Amino acid sequence: MRIISHYVSREFLKMTLLCLGIFLFLFLLVEVMSKLKDFSQAGVPPSVMIRYFLYSIPLIVKQLIPVAVLMGTQLTFGFFSKNNQIIAFKSSGINMIRLSLPVLLLSLAFSVLVMILGEVVIPIDHSRAQEIWNIQVKKKEPRAVLLQEKIWYKGPQTIYSFHRLNIQNQTAEGATLYFFRPDFKLSSRLDAEQAVWRDGVWVFHNGLVQTFSPDGTYRSESFQEKSLALPETPEDFRYQEKTGEEMTYRELRATIRKIRAEGYDPTRYVVEQQIRLSFSFVCLIMGLFGIGLSLRKEKGLGVAQGIVTSLGLAFLYWIFFGFSRSLGLSGTFPPLWAAWSPNLLFLLIGGYLLLTIRQ
Repeated sequence: MRIISHYVSREFLKMTLLCLGIFLFLFLLVEVMSKLKDFSQAGVPPSVMIRYFLYSIPLIVKQLIPVAVLMGTQLTFGFFSKNNQIIAFKSSGINMIRLSLPVLLLSLAFSVLVMILGEVVIPIDHSRAQEIWNIQVKKKEPRAVLLQEKIWYKGPQTIYSFHRLNIQNQTAEGATLYFFRPDFKLSSRLDAEQAVWRDGVWVFHNGLVQTFSPDGTYRSESFQEKSLALPETPEDFRYQEKTGEEMTYRELRATIRKIRAEGYDPTRYVVEQQIRLSFSFVCLIMGLFGIGLSLRKEKGLGVAQGIVTSLGLAFLYWIFFGFSRSLGLSGTFPPLWAAWSPNLLFLLIGGYLLLTIRQ
């Protein structure tokens, strides 16, 4: 049985990697043809264009691996059926679930690979690719904006407002700070023409401080220079929004905590966090689905029919996945259901197909 398991594993890996290579080549070909004009118009050197597509490969591979696993499963057992090997295996008393176990284990290994790509490689490479595309091709400002206007920021017990903020020089113009008590009642307000981050403290120039007492009275005090040790630094006000693919799971979790602490709704990032986990198991589910379909008949689906079925199922999964994700982002579905319901549905169907195979 060990020899047969090695044989099935080798054929499955060969077919899956072949499909992945073909898909990747076609995808990159379409990408190059669609973006070549933009690169030439922007006057970008060929080396930069090559780096852009190299940085794009990990994300493309992550998205294509589940489809390659599904089609690799269909082709592997399809060729077995074409050569009457399935009938020979059954005649030898080999259980079909036991025969498919190497494929399931390798599908799980591909799931681990997807998880590693999403956590280690893609956040860095995708950010670099987006930086090349936005700055060197589209000539946009850097996403980590150095000069920002009309900034509002909510800290633990302070709300900051800046008319103009220069991250590079660590200065701000038109600063207004609202300080609150633990019961969220206003305790004081500071207005200043300019604020400078210097030696770990904020230094405010030419301003006014108003202090409000619980009994409703207040007093005002003008100043030319006033230093305050505040927990927020200029980097906290930097606008640098990342997509879900550009963040690791830990960064997503930290972002969710930060948004909740600021009093905003983090649903979008909670959905992305759950999707990061759920998508890692798609390869295993696709392998399970492919086995169940391929082995339902001794003659299988046939190679051509297996290819068509694989593409159709992958397309159906992506439609359901995208629809469920959009429901989660809109708040219609809870984030957990939005991320896991496509996997759950396909897992149930794939498990049923596998368990009802004629032995």
